[in-house]
This record gives sequence, C-alpha cells and structure tokens, in this order.
Amino acid sequence: MKRLLALLALLALLALSACHLGEPLLPEPNADRDPRLLGEWHNPEQPGASLRITAEGDRRYRIVHDTGAKEENDRDLGPGKMTFVGYHTDLPGGIRLLSLELKDPPPKEIELQPWLPLGYEVKADGTVVFRLLDYRSLPPGGDGPHPYAGMPGRKIWDHLAKVASTPEGRARLFDSDTAIGPLQRKRAP
Repeated sequence: MKRLLALLALLALLALSACHLGEPLLPEPNADRDPRLLGEWHNPEQPGASLRITAEGDRRYRIVHDTGAKEENDRDLGPGKMTFVGYHTDLPGGIRLLSLELKDPPPKEIELQPWLPLGYEVKADGTVVFRLLDYRSLPPGGDGPHPYAGMPGRKIWDHLAKVASTPEGRARLFDSDTAIGPLQRKRAP
C-alpha cells in the first residue's frame, strides 16, 4: 500500500522521534543558507498544510509548519503551527543536514527536547524531501524517550561524519520510512 506523506506527517514524526537532542549538533552553522529552500512548500494532497521557510539573520532559517487544522479536533497531534529556527550542520560529502530548534510551542510543553537534526535533498525537478536521521546511525545512547538529550551535540556530529565517510554509511544515515515529501513550491520567497 502506497503511503501518503503529508506535512502533517512531520508533526507526527517530531512527536514520535527519539532523535530529538538537548543541544544542536554544532553550536554555529557550518554552511551558508541554501536559497533553494526559501519559500512556501506544500504537499498537493494536503492543500491546507504548508511549510514556510524564510531567512533569519545571516545564515539561519525560520521554519513555520502549519497543519492547516481549523479546529482543535482536526489535529492528530499538538498545535496547528510549529515554529523552528535552524541552520546548517552539514556533513562531509555534501550531505545536507539542518539543526532545528523548536521555538513554538515551547518544547517542554509538548515533552520534547528542543533540537531536531533533519536531512534534506532538493530534487532535480525542484521538489524537496526531508528525512529524519536513522537512529541506528547515531552513537549508542541512553534509555528512555530522549536517549540523546544529555549527549554533547558535537559528539553526535563527529559520529555521523564518520558514518557518512563510507558509501555504506551514507546509505543508512537517514530513515527512508520518514521521508517527508516530495514537497512542491507553493510560493517563492
């Protein structure tokens, strides 16, 4: 059965993901903003939902995810909108990776750690696909719902860089079941 992936899936994945971190992978961006990400994105099968990505300062993004929910009972999880601020913590070999900090709602209110690493790829047709890291590519963590909450982000980034240094490692870096997209550009910046 073909799974329909919509922007609402992002919200569900955020809540269920064990890949939330207590701190960013790197304290500062290691690459400039990718102008191809800027704009408003949507899944045509979910016309009310959108993902708006704007510039925030010199090298950062502001990302607003809107589920399109009009009433409380329209939502599967959490609020109708979530706001993130993030930047590139790219891995060697051209692997695009964002460190996103959940700003609204406050992470503690929804029992999440504030940082989420999220990979992405802009396809030749201009669509974009986001992916969560495969937890099996992360260093061994603790137990519980947030096993990486106390692990230094740099330690995780160094481990991921080592994993990404081989073709086999790159192939298992992202969880293919968490693909969000392809999303189409609804509006340019």
